[in-house]
Amino acid sequence: MTSRERVINAFNYKKVDRPAVQYLYYGPGYYEHGEKLNDLYEKYPGDFGGFARQPIPVLPPENFDPDGRYHVFQKDDWGTTWEYRVYGMMGHAVDFPVKSLEDMAKYKFPDLPDYTRDSQAFEGLKNHFANFRKDYFALSGGGGAYMERISGIRGFDNFLMDLYDDSPEINNFLDRITDYYLENILAIIKAGAEGISFGDDYGTQNGLILSKDLFRHAIKPRLQKLTEPIKKAGLHIHFHSCGRVLELFDDFKDIGVNSVWLQMPVYDMTELRDACREYNFSAALHPDRAVIMTLGTPEDVRELVLEINEIFKPKDGGSWFYIEADTGFPFENIKSLVETVYSI
Repeated sequence: MTSRERVINAFNYKKVDRPAVQYLYYGPGYYEHGEKLNDLYEKYPGDFGGFARQPIPVLPPENFDPDGRYHVFQKDDWGTTWEYRVYGMMGHAVDFPVKSLEDMAKYKFPDLPDYTRDSQAFEGLKNHFANFRKDYFALSGGGGAYMERISGIRGFDNFLMDLYDDSPEINNFLDRITDYYLENILAIIKAGAEGISFGDDYGTQNGLILSKDLFRHAIKPRLQKLTEPIKKAGLHIHFHSCGRVLELFDDFKDIGVNSVWLQMPVYDMTELRDACREYNFSAALHPDRAVIMTLGTPEDVRELVLEINEIFKPKDGGSWFYIEADTGFPFENIKSLVETVYSI
C-alpha cells in the first residue's frame, strides 16, 4: 500500500496495512538530538510527505541571557511581540499592535503569500500540488484561526471581552480577517490541494473557553464562510484544537470538518473514539507529550502506544499517528514511540 492510499483509507475508515504516520519535523527535537533524529525518521518514513534530512539548529549567543538560559523577544509578521524562554516552545505575547477598539480599523494585515497575487508563484504552487499528489495526499495548511490569531493581536483578555461586548469594531475586524483568510483559501483550492487544515484552540483542560452560544454567534458563521468553498470543491477539511471541545462536534460537523487533531490527554480515549465515530471524524492520534513522552520511560511510551492502538484500531481506518519531537523528550522515548507505531 502506498502512502497516498494509506492516508486516504485512514481518512475514510477503510483498512490499511499499517497505521499511517504524520511527522512534524520540529526544530527543538533536532536541536537536542541532532542527526540521530534524522536517522530515525529516515528509517521510518511518514505518509503525509517525503522525508528530507533537516538541518540541525544552531542558536546564536545573543539568544541566551548571562546565566546561559534561552531568552528571546521577537516581533512576528502580525506586529505582536513575543517573549520566548524555551527554544521552540510557544512564547508569551507581551506587546500587541491593537491596543484599543479604535486601532482595529487602522490595523493592516500582513501580505498574503505570493501565490495569491503573483501568477508565477501560483503556477509554482500548482505544480507542487500536482507532483505531490503522485505519491501523497495533498493536505495543505492555510485555513486560518480566530482565537489564536486575534488574541495575539489584541491580547487574550481584551479579545474575549470584545467578543462578549459584540461591538461594531470587533465584528468589522472579524469580517476583515475572514475575507483575508478566504482569499488565501480560494487560491489554495484553485492550485489543486486536496484538503485544507485549520487550527484554533477553543478549549481549556476542562471545557470550552467560550460559551457555545458565543462561539456560534461570533466564530462559527465566519468559519462556515471559509469552509463553504472547500466543501463545494469536495475537498477534505482537517481541524486542530487543543482543550476539551466535544461540545463543538455538532458545529464542526455543520461546517464540514472531516478529520480532527485533538489534545488526547484531556479526554477519556474511549469517549473520544466513540465521539469521532459518531460524527464520522477521522482522528490524528497524538500520544501524551506533557507527561509520558517527557517524564516516562521507553516502556511507558510503548504501553501508551499499544493502548491507543487497542482503543482506536487505526489499521481498521479512521485514525493515524501524529509524531513530533518536542523540547525535553529523551531520545529513547522518541525512538520507542516511532518503533512501536511501526511495529503495529
